This record gives sequence, C-alpha cells and structure tokens, in this order.
Amino acid sequence: MPYPGRTPHIHVAVKVPGQEKFVTQCYVKGHPGNEKDGILRSLRDEKARESVLVDFIPIQGSRIGELAARFDVVLGVTPVDEPKPI
Repeated sequence: MPYPGRTPHIHVAVKVPGQEKFVTQCYVKGHPGNEKDGILRSLRDEKARESVLVDFIPIQGSRIGELAARFDVVLGVTPVDEPKPI
C-alpha cells in the first residue's frame, strides 16, 4: 500500500550467518513518483541510484496485469582498486 512521500518500492532484507543484516529497497524504473522520493533522491551517485531502479515488465498472457522484475542481490567482498605504481 502506498504511503505519503514515497514512490512505489520493495524492501529487501538478507541475513547471512555471521554477518549483519543487509537491507535495501528497489524502485520501479521510470515511475513518475521517483523524482519526489526523498530516500531515492538522496542517492547522489548515478551508478548507486541506477542499481536500485528495476524494470517491471508485463507477464505475457497474464489476465490480471501481473508484472515481473529481477533484482539481484550479491553479497561478498567489494573489490578495492590497488594503487597503481608511479
């Protein structure tokens, strides 16, 4: 159910033993409410923002207008660039 000040989104939480719970949200790519959502707008980095915008595609043959989306959550070590020798 929509609530004031937010665009449609889905909360995602993943818990891996020995790690803190990872929580994020994914948003409907192209939804007109995205530009007014304070949390989505707070993602200033374009790549970070794009990573939570998801295409929702109509399911072919659906009689009730169902949509499908894919939102991959990858947990692991984020690689860090090694300093380049001068």
